[in-house]
Amino acid sequence: MLPPGFEKALEGTDELLVGSREDSRERAVRVWFVATAAGEIYLFNYAYALRVARWRTDPWTRLTVPGGGPSVEGKVRFVDPGDLDPAVQEMIVERWGMWGAPTPEGLRRMVRDGSHVLVRVEVP
Repeated sequence: MLPPGFEKALEGTDELLVGSREDSRERAVRVWFVATAAGEIYLFNYAYALRVARWRTDPWTRLTVPGGGPSVEGKVRFVDPGDLDPAVQEMIVERWGMWGAPTPEGLRRMVRDGSHVLVRVEVP
């Protein structure tokens, strides 16, 4: 569940600064995200992205609203899209359809074949 102030700050933004750690230093990049009504954040990434490699050894992440907005820390959990609620799957497909996942089946295939990963950020 996201803190109310952070959730409110997400309104009207398409991107987050997403951090990962390397040698105790934080690296952050802008990424698109999906936020569900239940306060879950999902990220869809190329499997070979450096942040994904870092998350495999250290699942810590920091999400920051660009422009000096609030941030939260959490852990990423790799997700099998077949385990998602169909409505969440549709949100993800709609958001990242141009990456080759225009259908839930396409999304599952990309994750299953290892070209992409889907992660959920768990905020304590």
